[in-house]
Parts: sequence; structure tokens; C-alpha cells
Amino acid sequence: MTAAVLLAAAAFQSVLGPNVRVFSPSDDPAEVQRAVEDVFRRQHHRQFGPERQAFLFLPGDYTAAGTLNVGYYTQILGLGRLPDDVKLANVKTPAALENNNATCNFWVGIENVAIMDSDNNADPYFGFQWAVSQAAPARRLHVARKSFFDWYYGWASGGYVADTLFDKPAGSYSQQQYFYRNNTFGAGVFGINWNQVVVGCSGAEGGDAKDNTGTQLSRCEPIAGKGVRSNWRAGGCSTLVDATAVAREKPFLFAEGDALKVFVPAVRRGAKGVSWGAGKANGGMGDGVTLDLAKDFHVAIEGKDDAKSINAALAAGKNVLFAPGVFHVAEPIKVTRPGTVVLGIGEATIVPENGDAAMVCSDVDGLVIAGLVFDAERASKRFVVLGAKKGAASHAKSPSFLIDLVYRVGGTGKPGKTDVCLEINSNDAVVDHTWIWRADHGEHTGWDANTSRNGIVVNGDRVSCYGLFVEHFQEHDVLWNGEDGTTYFLQNEKCYDPPGNARWMSHGGKKKGYAAYKVADGVKRHYAVGLGVYDVFIHTNGNSVFLDDAIEVPDTPGVVIENACIVELAAGEGPKVGINRIVNGKGFGIRTGKDSGGGYAVQRVFSYGDGKADIADDFYKRGK
Repeated sequence: MTAAVLLAAAAFQSVLGPNVRVFSPSDDPAEVQRAVEDVFRRQHHRQFGPERQAFLFLPGDYTAAGTLNVGYYTQILGLGRLPDDVKLANVKTPAALENNNATCNFWVGIENVAIMDSDNNADPYFGFQWAVSQAAPARRLHVARKSFFDWYYGWASGGYVADTLFDKPAGSYSQQQYFYRNNTFGAGVFGINWNQVVVGCSGAEGGDAKDNTGTQLSRCEPIAGKGVRSNWRAGGCSTLVDATAVAREKPFLFAEGDALKVFVPAVRRGAKGVSWGAGKANGGMGDGVTLDLAKDFHVAIEGKDDAKSINAALAAGKNVLFAPGVFHVAEPIKVTRPGTVVLGIGEATIVPENGDAAMVCSDVDGLVIAGLVFDAERASKRFVVLGAKKGAASHAKSPSFLIDLVYRVGGTGKPGKTDVCLEINSNDAVVDHTWIWRADHGEHTGWDANTSRNGIVVNGDRVSCYGLFVEHFQEHDVLWNGEDGTTYFLQNEKCYDPPGNARWMSHGGKKKGYAAYKVADGVKRHYAVGLGVYDVFIHTNGNSVFLDDAIEVPDTPGVVIENACIVELAAGEGPKVGINRIVNGKGFGIRTGKDSGGGYAVQRVFSYGDGKADIADDFYKRGK
């Protein structure tokens, strides 16, 4: 390794601040292992801690460092042009809870590295165990091992993988739901219990690909949505979408000599498979543009930068890279210039302290906002606003993308409150993976403590969501007012803590509870597929609570819901609780509680539109 590379590593670390560690292949493998493990030991059980960390790897072979464990608020990033430029032996995310339970493995990430092969891939011990639930995206990887998305078959609750090449089978025997986008599978996918959505991927049906019902993915048949196939009617839980209508991969850092660059991938339409590799533009990186970190970006550093300095940089025409840290902003971050890139690494977190918002974006073309956590520690109207108000401007040729954005209301030790987490007013915007979460555990949680009405409100037209995780809001978790919206995959747990239907009624007191997914009454065209809504009414102060409809949509020919399910998860010895119907009064309900005659159940609707529903048999009568 040349002295120039060693100097570059030190310079990069200096530029990116104290919460970044840059490794070079000349580093002692034992020191690499020790540095990563030290952070893991501190972070593994600090679910709401303040520390943020990114480990960056210059191109080279690090397999001698062995398996690297990562925990909360930690991100691993390769600095190569291609994933294969950075070779790691393995990376794992051990379960944070007892009994191999990974349902609280959040706020972690991995991008742009290769996970090298080993023997005995059938044993999870030797596999790539990315055992996570929400807010833990894996992107732009080459995984040569078999992949397991759980921790030794313990529970896990959702995950997101994009732009990744898997040489061997990938999946989980215990994951509740999962979302894949634009991956290439060498030997198919396996497992998942309730709701699996695979968009724009190749090879997903290969090998012995079957979900946890035992149903082969090869049994997926066309359904109403164009290019959409499903094995739900055959008893499965998988939805395959042939291509991604509009996709843009997340921008990423890479090293070029003694400089750090940011590659911003281009928009792809009708995309299938990964964006990178042999034969692609820009030396295999794919179509896109390269920006210089030093010239084109302002690097925001914890303790040094605030809203004033960041807004000054944006006003001067700079893009912004948030280094790992927590940023308290006394005024909203204002993104006004078309084509601006705002990128966070290492779980960089923005906390609004202005009563209005954390970030307000103008209604302009081509914004990319990616890789950030937004936290409520005081009362705020919103977290992120895209477009100040609903407008007529079309951004179809250059849509804005919101990528890997996480929103949290409560749990962190301060009484967070917000009305709406994400408000989208711009037309043609794309949400690519998000977790919008009103905390169900942690400090200062409860019906009158961490209050929040809606997770996401969509007012713009032609807005698309890929991988929508939205949970626990007090009214509609998703409220969609715009036309021609599309959603591919929803994971939702309704609020744990409604204090009885006396205080939780909608429609002027005529209906019990608030639907998780609400398409406004006047909307004429909407399509959503792969929706899961779960009942976890377990903190109701002993009161019986029911939700009449998990999903509400207008009865009109242009609004179609496909592959929607509800799942009963609440305690069987508690009060009577449940969800009465899946969509607009159709579909069998779920119920539990003492003497309810119910219990754990999965109920499914194959399709719903214009008042007509195609419903699976009643789970309780099937007995399985």
C-alpha cells in the first residue's frame, strides 16, 4: 500500500469528522476487527443512544479481519466504484433482544461491499446474517454466501434490500414480511411468512424458491396489475413485479486517488436487476454523474454545523453531506435548488427545534434526499415537507427521490410530538424505502405522550412508494389525497395504545378506529399491492378496541388494491380486540382476547376495486 493511500485515508477521516473511521487494506486486520467490535459492544443494546458511527473501507481485501458485527447507529460503506472493490469476510447483525429476537434491530446499514464466500453455506453460522427489521437497508452489495435475514430462526419484522447481487439463496424462515427491489438472484429467494414483495428483480424464482407456506414462487400467476404476478391464490405470500417503473439508486461515496467523490446514479425506467456491473457505463458504476465532495458539497459535522451554516451552504449552491452525528436545527433545513443532493451517512440524525419542520424542500426537479433519521424531541408540525403546497408542475422527466429516510416520534427519552412526519406535495415524487414510526416502546411513549396524527400524507399526483413501513399513528398511518398514486408493499402495525373506542372513532364517530391505509374519497385512480396491516392492540388500559377497516378506498373503477392481508398479534388473554374487515367492509376479520373465539390469524383479500372483493377463505375456519 502506497504512502499516498495512507495519507488519503487520514485526510478522508479528517474531512468526515470524528464519527467516521476510514480503513485501508494495509491496516492490521486485528485492529480492523477490534475497532468495529469496540463500537458494536457499545452500541449493541443502546437502542436510543446518541452515538453515530460510519466505517468506510478503501478498496482492498479485508477478509483477514474476519466477521464484523454491527449494531445500532452503525453503517458500513465501501469506497470502491463497485462492490467487489472492497472484500469483506462477513458482516452480521446479532439480535438485540433475547431468544434470537431481531424485531428491534433497527438503524443500521451496509452498502457497496462484497461479502466473500465460505464453506458450509447451509449453516447460518457461515452465512451472511443480516438479521434486521425496519430502518436497516442493505444496498449495492455482492453477496457470495448464502444470506439469512434472521438470527438463528428467531423473529424478525421486515427488511429492505436493493441493487444487490446474490450468488446463493437469500431469505428467512422467520421474517414476517420483506421487500426486495432491483436485485439479481443467482439461486432464488426463500421463506417469509405473511407478505413478500419482489420488484424489478431477476432470478427470484430460481433454485428451490418458495415462501414459508411451502408454495413455490414459480407458481406466481398474473394478477390485475400490469406486470404483477402472485402465488397468493396458490396459498403463498409472494408478489412479483416484473420491472420497477421508475428507480434511482442511492448516491454513494467512492475514492478516486486522493479525492472523495459522490456518484449520483441516473433515473432508470422499467428497470430490472442491479444498476452496476460489467458492461455498464462509468467503469461499471452505471449511468449517472460524479460530483466532487470537496468542491460540490458542504460536509456537515456534529457540534460544528447548525441550520444556519447548512442553509448558507445550500443557498450558495452546495449539496450537503451529513456526517454521522445528531444535528439540532433551530430553523428548517431549506432545499430550494433543482437537482440538490442531501446525503447522510452513519445514521446522521436531524432534530427540529423550531416548532415547524426539520426539512422543507421546494417544488423543483430532481432532488435526492437520502440516508437520514428525523427525530422528534419537541413539538413540531412536520418532519419533512416536499413542496410547500400542492402545485400543478410536472416533474415526470426529473422526479425527486426520498431514499432511506427514517422518522421517529418518541422513545428517545424526550416527549416528541409531531402532526405529520412526511408531507409530499410535489407531483411525481418517489419514496424508496422509509420507516415512519410513532414509538411503541422507549421513554415518553403513550397515547397522550408521543402524539402524532399521520405518518405520511401524499397530496401530490403520480407519487410512487417502494417499501413503505409506517407504524402506530393515532389516525391514518397513510393518507393519500393525490391522483395516480402507487404503492408497492406496506408494512403496518396499528397503534398499540388506543384507549378504547370511546376515544378512537373516525367518520364523525360512525366507524371504529382509523384505517391504516386511507385513499381519500375523491381520488379516482390509485393502485396498491402487497399491503400488510397488523393488530397489536396490547396497551389499551384493559379496554376492548376494534378497528372496522384496515384499508379504506373510494369505490371507483380506477382504484385497485391487490394482495392485502391483516394479521392478529395481540395478547390472547387480554381484552377483546381486533380488526373487523380488511378493506371497505370486505374480507374476514381477526380477533383475540379472553373468550373471543379468535387468536392468531392471517386473513387475505386477493383484490378489491369498485366495491367488489375477491377474498381468501376464513383463516379461523381453515384452522391454519
